[in-house]
Amino acid sequence: MADKKLLKNLAIFDPEIFALLEESHVNRQTMLSLMPTDNAISPFSTLLMGSSLASEFYDHHYKGHHGRLEKLAEKRFAELFNAEHAIVRVESHAAASRVVLQAICEKNDTILSFNLRKREHCTGDVMTYNFIKFALEPSTFEIDFEKLAKRANEVKPKLIIYSPTNYPKNIEYGKLAAIAKEAGATLWVDVGQNAGLVAAKVVPSPVPFADVVTFAANDALHGPQSGVILCKNHLAEKMDKTVLDTGHFNMKKNMLAAFAMVAKEAMTDEYRAYAKEVVTNAKALEEGLHNAGVETLCSPTENHLVLAKIPETQDATTLQQRFAECGLLVKAENLMTSDENVNFPILRLSSLNATTRALTPEEMEEVGWGIGAFINSPQDENSVKTLKKMIRRMVETLPIFAEDWLPDLESVEQGKADMAINAMIHFRV
Repeated sequence: MADKKLLKNLAIFDPEIFALLEESHVNRQTMLSLMPTDNAISPFSTLLMGSSLASEFYDHHYKGHHGRLEKLAEKRFAELFNAEHAIVRVESHAAASRVVLQAICEKNDTILSFNLRKREHCTGDVMTYNFIKFALEPSTFEIDFEKLAKRANEVKPKLIIYSPTNYPKNIEYGKLAAIAKEAGATLWVDVGQNAGLVAAKVVPSPVPFADVVTFAANDALHGPQSGVILCKNHLAEKMDKTVLDTGHFNMKKNMLAAFAMVAKEAMTDEYRAYAKEVVTNAKALEEGLHNAGVETLCSPTENHLVLAKIPETQDATTLQQRFAECGLLVKAENLMTSDENVNFPILRLSSLNATTRALTPEEMEEVGWGIGAFINSPQDENSVKTLKKMIRRMVETLPIFAEDWLPDLESVEQGKADMAINAMIHFRV
């Protein structure tokens, strides 16, 4: 059934759901998201998730057996990140985090964690883990590695976690690995939304240094919601066992296919060009904020993140809501430091989704200026109207996923592809 006819039938059969679908479409088309976790899904991935594979049985997993799609996804992610072992059978980033925690740690183990990352995934008995924070120094906005090494040797953690969720800088993973080794700790790096930049070799990779690396397939990788665990061979058997022990026995074939596909897509020249543009656009966004008189922290950015400092006189939650009224989705948070009394309210801005929609560096600089001007404005109805008009003008004609980032397939044998597609249509696959 053609998409247009299917949508028409849905509108008649379930007008409530159709109204929500329509609202979502309008919002995606007219609003701009600078949320780090918000990015469009690859058209290929979308196609596979809605394909006939969705009606097939689960790709079951048990000890010693991985289905064809799971093996393909594991192989591709291991190759993409040059990892020794890859696990793809977890339904979310949070689930992957819980698997890692339970595979490595036992009750009362000490965990030395950057900004206490991953504590939010601890529930039930694992709340007995002893989390100790390390963070940026408030005077330099950098990690003091000497101080960290001393702390690690004092507390002897079972696990050291580094996750640069709120940090737009690259660090020397080798230094972190040396500290973990000296303290007798396992090193886990969660690259989060930097996964695509790591895959494209735009930012340094922690994979050669860390015992475990995790990330989501969505966000930068344009895939479905699911988690990836990469680990060294010495942890592979324990990780695989914990995946099963935590109930991850199966995953739908359509999800695994979409999952495997985005790994291949990330190996293309087009994706590498996208990743480079993400960093270029982040720098342009930061420049626009500076031009509008807004301070950014941990500058200059080296990845997709820009941290705009919120004036002390403004409420972060209210500011976030006002930006939403302007058609801009942003994330308000606090930047933690090693001093419990010194934290900075920030807007955590990302160039990922804006780049997917093909905004140029010049336009990103204009967006940065618009954000800064709004922060410094009375934030009244006129201010909202001005920024909303600017954002809508810039994005309402843009695609949700720009064709610029799709693989160039002109060299593919189109005749064979057409025959295969016709065969699928004939059998109504």
